[in-house]
Amino acid sequence: MKACNQCGKCCLKYGGSGYGMASEKDLDVWTLEKPEVLNYIYSEDMPDMWLSPITGDELHRCPWLKKYPNRGQYYCRINEVRPGVCRNYPVNVEQMISDGCEMLEPEDINKSTDTLMSELQNLRRVSNE
Repeated sequence: MKACNQCGKCCLKYGGSGYGMASEKDLDVWTLEKPEVLNYIYSEDMPDMWLSPITGDELHRCPWLKKYPNRGQYYCRINEVRPGVCRNYPVNVEQMISDGCEMLEPEDINKSTDTLMSELQNLRRVSNE
């Protein structure tokens, strides 16, 4: 398994509204470190992500996802404070396979799920350091 190459498949597939609710921890972090994110949340009582701060309509794409010009890569403008659901993607190897996650390499097909999840956890740890 290789590190994320920023293909954006996960963010493009799951980054719209209806993706889920922000956790209490997400709300706390945003309140302290990036309050403008809260403008894209329905309310603290029902913290749905992502809604237009102007119209209140559901967004079909994460407002923080941006594509690098002239490249097939994306970046997250709130990466350091991204929601837990983003931070914990993928949930399992099956999700990676169904989403076409480019972290998987051809030789990974012969590895056990436990081995792949261990490699994924190691990559997450390194990327969060």
